[in-house]
Amino acid sequence: MAEKSKLNLVMLVIVWGTYYIANKLALSTFSATFTGIFIRLFVFIVMVFYMWYRKELMDLFRVQHVFPRLVLIGLLGFLLDFTAFIGFKYSSASKGSILLRSDVLFSTLISFLLGQKVVFSELILMVFMLVGVFLVSGLQLSQFALNIADLLFLFSALFISINAFLIRSVQEDKSNPVSDNVIAFYNNLFTLVFFVIFSGSSVGMVEFSHLGFNGSTTALMIASIGQFLIYIVYYGSLRKFPVWLVRSVLLLMPVYVSTFSFIFLGERLSMTQIIGMAIILLCAYLLIRNNYGNTSSRRTKSN
Repeated sequence: MAEKSKLNLVMLVIVWGTYYIANKLALSTFSATFTGIFIRLFVFIVMVFYMWYRKELMDLFRVQHVFPRLVLIGLLGFLLDFTAFIGFKYSSASKGSILLRSDVLFSTLISFLLGQKVVFSELILMVFMLVGVFLVSGLQLSQFALNIADLLFLFSALFISINAFLIRSVQEDKSNPVSDNVIAFYNNLFTLVFFVIFSGSSVGMVEFSHLGFNGSTTALMIASIGQFLIYIVYYGSLRKFPVWLVRSVLLLMPVYVSTFSFIFLGERLSMTQIIGMAIILLCAYLLIRNNYGNTSSRRTKSN
């Protein structure tokens, strides 16, 4: 059983990393809007059958108290997807996977704004993380301007962080408890709805002609399957392991993506970018460990 749980964590890294790579390949042919709608529509259909099989469909109608937050989660899901898709279209998969991991930085800042204690060592780690982001982004001191794709990755990371706090609030709601599958279903559904409302008209019929037995369509299907598996594997991991451990394991994802992209996609990273990647991964890992340690000590004192 323990080995199976460890395998679940390994699968999480591979699934999420492969999802990023597949998105990058699909976006070389399809627009960000078409990609987003296709993936979310695919996941919607799969989720309906999956929840029917698990006899959870009726649970979808027991969300009265948390429904407004589920809508907001879907809106943020649309924003984090859309900004990330555009970033992947104009930047590399390895670079995007690194910058999106700065959600650890934003999560710490949000915790601070919510009144949670942030010690001096954590502030220092956040500064070093910003240095790492600076190096990976290729920021020019003379111009002091981020590449637009890199900026979109950072916005996506911010939306991911805010969404995580909202999802956690729904998971912990005592008056209207809902399952992870219910949260995932509505997250995906409202993300799909907002994709259609805000940018559905920009999808051209010519994009449908690109669908077929080709590499881009295969990548689109892999990304769609990956999005569904992220819901299952990620939420399942959060149920079995402490949040700090799951997020620490996810810090290995950029290494997987960068290695895959280097070997199979021919992407190249400069030494400066590699150093920046190492700084971000190390500081994010230390931040998570510090936060977990502080949480554990507070729980011990309360007991």
